[in-house]
Amino acid sequence: MRAIAKGLTVLAALAVMAACENTGRIAEPPVDKLQGRPFPIVTGTPAVQKAWTSCETDAPMEIGGPPSDALILPRLDTGFAATVAVHCQLEPERRADRGEDLVLTEGRATDLTTLLAALRLPDDTFIPDACTADMPWVPNLLLLDAHGHWIRPGLPTTGCGKARTEVEEAVRALRLTTIKEKVIREILSSGAAVSGCTQEWQDMVAIETSGPTPRALPSHVSLPFEPTSQMRLCVFRVPADRQGTPDVAGTFDYGLLLPEQRREVIARTLASMPPAQECTGPADRFAVLRASNNTGGEIYVELDHCRRILTRPMSGPPTLAQADHTLIELLGR
Repeated sequence: MRAIAKGLTVLAALAVMAACENTGRIAEPPVDKLQGRPFPIVTGTPAVQKAWTSCETDAPMEIGGPPSDALILPRLDTGFAATVAVHCQLEPERRADRGEDLVLTEGRATDLTTLLAALRLPDDTFIPDACTADMPWVPNLLLLDAHGHWIRPGLPTTGCGKARTEVEEAVRALRLTTIKEKVIREILSSGAAVSGCTQEWQDMVAIETSGPTPRALPSHVSLPFEPTSQMRLCVFRVPADRQGTPDVAGTFDYGLLLPEQRREVIARTLASMPPAQECTGPADRFAVLRASNNTGGEIYVELDHCRRILTRPMSGPPTLAQADHTLIELLGR
């Protein structure tokens, strides 16, 4: 049996509900007096689909903004005899090598008494003095009948346009049996996990030196963390299709916690680097140096092309210095 609570927490941050054709219509809604946006009044009945295949095929999920489709779909009535609830979840799962995969899980439950009662509740039209702006909680929930037909039921909402508490509690209480699991993609490699690095990191040299008024100015390097701190080196490779885009992010290449002697040599070499020269163009790889306890600022080093060094202190503007071949070699594997 598989509890649902963990998956719902992850869904709130990761998943977007897939659109589903329905036979209902949305009537003219009242206006939210606090946020100036309408909450739809939903009518009609859920569309009945002929045969369930899988979460991957019938209820695909994507990474993105808040899931919300089920908040505006037709509500469950007595015309559909549900016998099984299916819940599709996107969850990170740790591997034996300490890496993590994003896994799509299909879970089923047959004890539906509490869930069906909650789904048939009316919308709560009361609007309190304040509605929170947090992302609405919405499960990727489907109902099947004894013949394998299925629907995506709409969820009764509160006056703030979110799922009623009774629905959330009923879904969380489901005891799910896992039917299928599929790895969607790797989200953390074993190398990144073992080294203490992340799988992706933004190239702040490219970001801070782009635009009409770049923030970073030429200067010498001053360590933005305690000189005696342990130092972690993480190196990232920037895919060609991301270079020159607003989201200049690199993927993990290699990393390690620097031995004391190597850390000291790198720190001395950084301090001797001159202010940056005029140069433009994206780097294919960059290094990030941080204190191992994640205190203080960061140092970025382009490992090719312009080979600039960006220092980002906790406060104050970033500065740019110029790396040389010696420093680049010290940051190698």
